[in-house]
Amino acid sequence: MKLRALFLIATLSSVPLHQAGAQTPLGNICVILGLDGTARVSALGAGGRPAEVGLGVGRNATLRTADGARATLQCNGGLRVVVGPGSEVTVLRILEQAPRTFRLGIMQGIAGFIFGNGDAGEEVQVRTPSAVAAVRSTEWAMQVASGASAIFAREGDVFVFGETGTARLGPGDGVDVSADGTVGAVVQWGQPRIDLFSELLGPAW
Repeated sequence: MKLRALFLIATLSSVPLHQAGAQTPLGNICVILGLDGTARVSALGAGGRPAEVGLGVGRNATLRTADGARATLQCNGGLRVVVGPGSEVTVLRILEQAPRTFRLGIMQGIAGFIFGNGDAGEEVQVRTPSAVAAVRSTEWAMQVASGASAIFAREGDVFVFGETGTARLGPGDGVDVSADGTVGAVVQWGQPRIDLFSELLGPAW
């Protein structure tokens, strides 16, 4: 079976179930901490509404940023997610076989992740269409375009699993995974490519 998802596993504290569309306190999945430009939040079966600072983003909710917009989410366990322009990020449902795993999905665009202190008993998974990666307490970013993924580790280690093999990223390393799951070579990214990610994500990342 071909791999069609990218999972990022990292430390995270436990989060209760909430839907998007309510002003929720920090600790209820994720909360929009900052917004530059326009974005929308929609929940499964509940329509959508404009994003705003303080809005909770719960299970089965999707945040979509407009071109040129950015949003910063503060999630449980000190996880901060910076969502770049033209991006789509979903807080996925809990799986019965992994009730303590927090799951996010990125279908398009770019997002950066920064971990603070968390509960080592929890995990977070971030899925994209083309690879599987495992991370613990680090800083990284990923971009998804036409089903292909680019993963960059700024700090810590990132383990990437694709259809054709695996890769381990250390600080400054990046890897491209094609839409069919082919894992490219691990290389130290040059400053121009790092700068491109930084420009898209802005100063919050």
